[in-house]
Amino acid sequence: MKRKTTAAKAEDRTGTATPDALLGVLSMAPMSGYTIRSVIAQSIGNFWNESYGQIYPALKKLTAEGLVQKKTERQKGRPDRNVYSLTGKGRERLKEWVMVPAAAEVPRNELLLKLFFGGHAPVSASRESVAAFVATQQEAVARYSEIAKEVRRERPDDPQARFWLMTVSYGRHYSEALVKWGRETLKELDAIDSGVRKKTSGRKRSTRLKQ
Repeated sequence: MKRKTTAAKAEDRTGTATPDALLGVLSMAPMSGYTIRSVIAQSIGNFWNESYGQIYPALKKLTAEGLVQKKTERQKGRPDRNVYSLTGKGRERLKEWVMVPAAAEVPRNELLLKLFFGGHAPVSASRESVAAFVATQQEAVARYSEIAKEVRRERPDDPQARFWLMTVSYGRHYSEALVKWGRETLKELDAIDSGVRKKTSGRKRSTRLKQ
């Protein structure tokens, strides 16, 4: 039987990639839990998110496993600040985790859930939701383009920059595809709405003739 890597075993224990995500963020620089949350929002926040309720328990566990080390900094007139940094063992764990193929995930998508049951409400409700979604994705496309420009401008010599840009490119392509889907869906909803109106108009005309 093939032995599992350290990273794969950790995935089984935690059921989440939170610890590995934190190792990745700490590979950038030593940080406090608060800073980690801010960096996640600014760097990988478009496709990954961690709350403080996930970050601090994971840091405690990583520290206990020797993957991260904690240093307490005294601050005059303010609470002590715990700064975490990656150990050699933690860097090796991060490498192992990156090498493990990503697990497939089934996303929870409320828009698609409501659209699936859209026949129980006026078509206009579904159309409004899809139109708002398209607008959001169009904004995302513009945002990804700006992020790419910023990375190329601010970090041209960073060895990680090309990998960052791959994730930005994924986001841009994904949002562009969703915009295309949204526009096609709006046309379909308009066609459905037009058919409903014709049927309603036909019934009214038939009722008037009978009278």
